[in-house]
Amino acid sequence: MTVEMFSPRWYYRGTISEENQERIKKSFSKFIEEDKNFANKEEWNCNVLTSYQVPTNESADWDTFLECVRPCVTEFMEEMKPKMNLTIKPQEGWVNKYRKGHYQETHCHSVPFCNLAMVYFYQMEDKECPYFKFYNNWYPQYKASGLDDAFTIPTSCTVSPRANQGDLIIFPAHYPHMVSPNREDCERVTISANMYVMPDEELSTNSPMTS
Repeated sequence: MTVEMFSPRWYYRGTISEENQERIKKSFSKFIEEDKNFANKEEWNCNVLTSYQVPTNESADWDTFLECVRPCVTEFMEEMKPKMNLTIKPQEGWVNKYRKGHYQETHCHSVPFCNLAMVYFYQMEDKECPYFKFYNNWYPQYKASGLDDAFTIPTSCTVSPRANQGDLIIFPAHYPHMVSPNREDCERVTISANMYVMPDEELSTNSPMTS
């Protein structure tokens, strides 16, 4: 006999090809450099600079971004082994900039017609991402029960996905997640998107992303 662990939680991690990383940089570098494209959202209770719902956000080259991430989305769909033909429809995309001291509070992307979230690690100071964290919302109850102190089964309040600059992660939009403060001088930059996966009998899973 043994102790079996179970959890429905998962995330996908893929790496954008170097060619497509350069295409994204070429398409987004000027947009990212211009502060007029970013604002601090008071309702977010954090100090990250974001292009989310900023009027100029639509001027970013989102078509090129979708083309560049498509191979990873295709790989994601193949690894998830769909039970039916599906469409993944992009809903919205935005850029976040984290200067020194900037952070983002625990939140999720649970909005209508969105069940998947994507984060592309455009620029960061470390070889491996230590600051994007999934929040384990079951942990407080587990710790309060005394089981965390009693047993050596690994558990923690947050989990950082293994991700490097140029990587992309996809995860269920309802996952609580956060970004810890940037303590370095290097500006972190991520590109995020909301997506909606839905059944589509006429769509082949070989072409999983539509505009």
